[in-house]
Amino acid sequence: MNAEIGCMRPLMAILLPGVSLLAILLLPGKHQTLKRAVHIAGSLGAFGVVLSMLPGILDGNVYGMELIPIVELISIHLTVDALGFYFGLVLTFLWVLATVYSSGYIKHKDERFYGFMALCNSFLLGCAFSQNIFTYFVFYELMTLASFPLIIHEETDAARRAGIKYLKYAIPAGAVILFAILLHFFRGGGDLSLVSMGTLSLDAASRTLLTVVFLAYFGGFGVKAAIVPLEGWVPDAHPAAPAPASALLSGVILKAGAFGIIRVVVNVFGLDLFKELNLWIPMIVLASITIILGSVRALAQDNLKRRLAYSSVGQVSYILLGIALMSPLGVLGGIMHLAHHALMKGCLFFCSGIILKKTGKKNVSEMAGVGYSLPITMICFSICALAMMGTPLTVGFISKWLLGSGAVQADKPALIIVLLISALLSAFYYLPIIYTAFFRRPQEDSESQTFQFKGETSPAMLWPAVVLAVLVIVVGVWVTVPAFPHSLASMVVRVLFT
Repeated sequence: MNAEIGCMRPLMAILLPGVSLLAILLLPGKHQTLKRAVHIAGSLGAFGVVLSMLPGILDGNVYGMELIPIVELISIHLTVDALGFYFGLVLTFLWVLATVYSSGYIKHKDERFYGFMALCNSFLLGCAFSQNIFTYFVFYELMTLASFPLIIHEETDAARRAGIKYLKYAIPAGAVILFAILLHFFRGGGDLSLVSMGTLSLDAASRTLLTVVFLAYFGGFGVKAAIVPLEGWVPDAHPAAPAPASALLSGVILKAGAFGIIRVVVNVFGLDLFKELNLWIPMIVLASITIILGSVRALAQDNLKRRLAYSSVGQVSYILLGIALMSPLGVLGGIMHLAHHALMKGCLFFCSGIILKKTGKKNVSEMAGVGYSLPITMICFSICALAMMGTPLTVGFISKWLLGSGAVQADKPALIIVLLISALLSAFYYLPIIYTAFFRRPQEDSESQTFQFKGETSPAMLWPAVVLAVLVIVVGVWVTVPAFPHSLASMVVRVLFT
């Protein structure tokens, strides 16, 4: 890894959403349009600052700065390497679209929603740019607290129950991560940095201790990564949250848990030690179970957002499966899927929000004829649903192809069966949605109700979905374009395997 270049831009990116929050709070209540504009400007500014580091990252540079020294060997320190930049670019891009979308969707207590959305943006960027696992933990826990109000924003009984359930999972998970950090620091050698390819070794700790440390990290971060049996909060939180929050929960916040596990495997343990301790075995087993079980449970859901939530449970574990394969193509596929899933599932949740706002329909069984009243929305939905199945010329196909190739490269071809079963199950729970929307006419007694919603929704809600649907195809066809997921993920893979 190249020497760190002192740079204020990581801190600027983290602070910009917070600055927009202050402006929103200080502006008089009557200036709602201006507040929405400031909210969008804050997220757009953070994306712009992150994007400005792209040329340097592609040249192999590393940016960072120490913020707060805590005690000896522990500090709040920011570092932007290729992997952190990749996650930061994905999350800020999706955040810009979700911010625009929320300006058309959120009409109730929007200042509160914008405020906590801005805080989440800042804290997630802190996770992406963390130089050490302690810094990651601090921002990760702050993100947990800031995302709770997004889940309960609607203030219904279901939303409150979902929010409390989220905290019941997330707070103990944070305690488990803290236990892992303490064990890592005091018994594992004292190096918490995330800038090298492995800081732990068998010279500093026993196999048993290292295994306990890994399992604690894996379990703690596994709650947000929605690994079975720790995924119980996900199917309740997504339907309860507003659509822009659901898109961010699935597209980014679940990835914060997966990204934490990636950092632990790659930067804390390193692939050599990870392999020597056979830690890949429980990770592959649990990822495979989660992929299949999430898809099976999605089949049984009539509520659209709940079906999408269970789909996310299975899809996020594609990332972990790729890392656990420890082959160049497998790791490449896992890291790329972090961005690919954000594009697909972000669009699907945006579309579900449009359907709910325009028709009031929450369930798949009620969606007969929706494709006629909301054609652009349902075309976008269909593109991303087909991509989730692994249809060629989409990002979903690229992810599955690389993961399957990685399984063969790692001498684990049996895992291709898991990918095929998952693709088949995805078809079983996505195709009925498309069929119902486009090929089932509404019942006679409800036909007028269905077709009174002529025309699409507001541009603020429609265009973010359109942009993501277009990118699902563009990124799936022109895979190797600089700044697309492949170019950044391949940089990480080159460092790991050379």
